[in-house]
Amino acid sequence: MQLERNNNFDLLRLFAATSVMIWHGAEHLGVFNEMYSLLACLYHFPGVPIFFTISGFLITHSLERSKFDLKTYFKNRSIRIFPALWLCTILTALLLFGFGKVTSLKDLLLWLLAQFTFLQFYAPESFKSWGVGHPNGSLWSIAVELQFYLVLPIILLIAGRIKKKIVVNLFLVVLFFMSILFRYIVDSEDMLHNYPILVKLSGNFVLYYLHFFLTGILLYKNYNFIQNLISGKVIYWFIGYILYLLIFKVWLGFYESPYSINIFGIIANTLLSFLSLSFAFSYQDLSGKLLNHNDISYGIYIYHMPIVNLMLSLNMKDSFIYLLGMMCFTILLAIISWKMVERKVMLSFKK
Repeated sequence: MQLERNNNFDLLRLFAATSVMIWHGAEHLGVFNEMYSLLACLYHFPGVPIFFTISGFLITHSLERSKFDLKTYFKNRSIRIFPALWLCTILTALLLFGFGKVTSLKDLLLWLLAQFTFLQFYAPESFKSWGVGHPNGSLWSIAVELQFYLVLPIILLIAGRIKKKIVVNLFLVVLFFMSILFRYIVDSEDMLHNYPILVKLSGNFVLYYLHFFLTGILLYKNYNFIQNLISGKVIYWFIGYILYLLIFKVWLGFYESPYSINIFGIIANTLLSFLSLSFAFSYQDLSGKLLNHNDISYGIYIYHMPIVNLMLSLNMKDSFIYLLGMMCFTILLAIISWKMVERKVMLSFKK
């Protein structure tokens, strides 16, 4: 199946990454209350679920387009994730050295090993005294994303052996609700009180978030059916999502956010997913015109928290000016990373 090449996924990713950066910056730099109205809006357009959903959609497309060439698949995924991640890790390590947080060679080596592989959520205790309590806490989602890259071929290979489309959809829906059930159990009061370490580990496990990815996979698998429902119709989906939000969240209070594990939260996330894809396939080539095919979203996502930690270490907080400075510095780093590292590596491997 071919997708429209003049889509707006780059712009969609940029919105998601920027919303995460603004939320974390406002929260940790002490200007949350001053920006409450904006943050209250962003709360219902959360970046991580958007990332995971469009990842499920696009990575499924990538794997199927390569005709399950796993060598090419894992190479492409690796060159997109690791070069910038390793650069970010090196810069973060230099900051840790600069602020005297590296007191153990063992801790440093274990942390580097975790960051360079797929355990980005790990941080030794000696590093938790810097900034917000983690050198780069946003990277937990990279670990989840990498796990998804590993399980996706298995999911699609099983689905590929099923002849009937309706049975494929049923299989994916069953996996969807298994993920929901897993998350419901993990978030239960009993688990939170009696097994806090297990809950913490589960929160970094792909099954906890798999329903977001599966939403993207289901939308991709049924794209021929939904294409006419979403292409060029982003205004209708936006209005529908806002009306649902006002009725079921604001007025009736049936759910908190698209993260909520109840039927109303699940529907909210599904509507948000349709809205996201509708934006991607509306206003043809808006992303190309505005961004000129530059994708700095990944850089914004991975670099912003080390900069927040740096500013906290310098006591640069409690002012909107510091938040603005953090955002500008992050965007500058993201542009440099894209032009000097990410794009060059991808072009080199393509050649």
